[in-house]
Amino acid sequence: MKERILTGVIAGALFLLVLWYGSWAFTLLAMLIAAIIFTEFMFMKNIRAQELPSMLGILSVLFLVNHDLMDPMNISPLLSVTAVLLLIYSFISHNRFHVDHVAYTFFAVFYTGYGFGLLVNMRHESLLLILFVLILIWATDSGAYFIGKKMGKNKLAPSISPNKTIEGSLGGIIVALVVAFLFQQWVEFDILHSSIMIYIVALIVAVFGQMGDLAESALKRYLDVKDSGKILPGHGGLLDRFDSLLFVLPALHIIGVI
Repeated sequence: MKERILTGVIAGALFLLVLWYGSWAFTLLAMLIAAIIFTEFMFMKNIRAQELPSMLGILSVLFLVNHDLMDPMNISPLLSVTAVLLLIYSFISHNRFHVDHVAYTFFAVFYTGYGFGLLVNMRHESLLLILFVLILIWATDSGAYFIGKKMGKNKLAPSISPNKTIEGSLGGIIVALVVAFLFQQWVEFDILHSSIMIYIVALIVAVFGQMGDLAESALKRYLDVKDSGKILPGHGGLLDRFDSLLFVLPALHIIGVI
């Protein structure tokens, strides 16, 4: 437990420091984290980092993170080329890298690169907005954990994550809404233009953040792995720490917040 807390404090402090600085430093950090998470995806599928599809995937992820995703013309050609090259490699490898691997790798590229590209875009737009989203995610996780532990009786998704409960999930949403209310009272926060929008964002973050956590749990169960990686002592992999955020950011992009 001490190792988990120490790792969390140090990693969290470093992330927030670079987040506050922003600019090129945050872009580089986002690219590094995205590349590591992509390799974790490959690790879970038993695809080695030194194989050609992994190296191609990392390059595609780095390109996505470092480009303006608000313009579809920045990503469509890249994704098309990535898909074609992966398919070419599948028959060059005599189907050792088969269509299932192609689809999985393409998904990992898009999911990781697009998510962290949106994160960089949001940081360029507003430090306060990204802090608001991160605080909501942490509040939801904490609320779901403690309320679920205290009051949880009905399982939320027992076949995917046996410890999560409906009561905990609802508790996480309520805590996120309370945090949004406090944020609105204490911080001069006019980025979202209206009080209603602040609560809509809080609700989306709380719901989609939990869905992201469940989605990763489902993936790990399907692939029969406990953690996405071992880079964070006591925490597992980086994907285990960013799974909620990667689900939240596309949802916020769809409604026009990013």
